[in-house]
Amino acid sequence: MRGFREALWLAGWSDRSIWGYDEPMETFFAQLWRDCDPRDDPTVWISGVDPVDSGLQLAELIASVSGNPIRAVLRAMLF
Repeated sequence: MRGFREALWLAGWSDRSIWGYDEPMETFFAQLWRDCDPRDDPTVWISGVDPVDSGLQLAELIASVSGNPIRAVLRAMLF
């Protein structure tokens, strides 16, 4: 799979939030910033330390850390 980055439009989270696929690491990832979080680093970073093998697995992880329902996360990921 080729690497990519996409916006993650999720309620309660900044428009800086993204998700994608890291080709060299062969894993999906997400970087989420809470609304109004002034830090440069993401509030939550789901990375390939423990490989994420699918977009659905990533969506489930995002739902668990963001407090949003899985359907909202999938819509935000434009699935």
